Amino acid sequence: MPARPTPPPGFVAPHIGHGRYIFLDVPANRPLALVCAGYEQCGKEFSVDRPSFRWHAVELLESGAWEVLRGGRWAPASAGTVVVYGPSRPGGVRATGNGPHGKYFADFRGTAAAKKLQGAGLYQKRVRHPANPGSIAELYEQLLSCAKLSPRQQGKVTAALLEALLVRIGAEPETQPGLTARRLGVFDRCREYLVAHYATLRGPGDAARACRVGPEYFSRLFREHAGQTPSQFLARLRMQHAARLLQHPDLSVKAAGRAVGFEDPYHFSRVFKQIHGVPPRDFKRGGAR
Repeated sequence: MPARPTPPPGFVAPHIGHGRYIFLDVPANRPLALVCAGYEQCGKEFSVDRPSFRWHAVELLESGAWEVLRGGRWAPASAGTVVVYGPSRPGGVRATGNGPHGKYFADFRGTAAAKKLQGAGLYQKRVRHPANPGSIAELYEQLLSCAKLSPRQQGKVTAALLEALLVRIGAEPETQPGLTARRLGVFDRCREYLVAHYATLRGPGDAARACRVGPEYFSRLFREHAGQTPSQFLARLRMQHAARLLQHPDLSVKAAGRAVGFEDPYHFSRVFKQIHGVPPRDFKRGGAR
């Protein structure tokens, strides 16, 4: 059965602004089978608390400030955190602050699913802080791209990518717990500046100078705490704003691009498609996934 890019009724949790998804109908007797995966932009009120879950789930908090359930209590978590939960294994995430908040997820099942999690060291330790979350995000994006494959290939390829995802998360070294509050405070100050001024900034260099931070340190802060470069973070902010603007029927695609700092409509279209998966004209016509 072909994968579906749109969620079934009732699947999407409250306070999801926009999402990209893949859903598969794979027999439960497979060793490892992806049920669904996605990338979601979450509102600041987003919260999920699961005492149990019918499938195994692995989530990557890609951007924004979060809290995660650890030992029955909510604890702060930065972008780049991985959360694992599933049958009889509780888990939860909730957005904090002004965002933007983005996260990837993969839900899966199979006769060997629990064993694969144990082999990757993800069955008992259910909250991890990988040093290079960008490499993990790339595997999620590959899973999402499988919606374009033929139905015959989707199950096989997604299973292989899912196993690679679990192995990569387990193999990735974790960030040192000694990251100081001052370092995180500097990142928060820089992130808040980008959120407040993304529409008028010429680039991350302007933000680094305004925050009185060197460009290399500025870039390192975003890679460590947001799992992406400042340029990628800035592009996501602009494209999220553009998506909101395109919901207004009287605003053209060209005007939306100019409003977020793109004078070249072709460049705007390319960046918008990279972030949202569809060109802005299709998004405006209701083709967003």
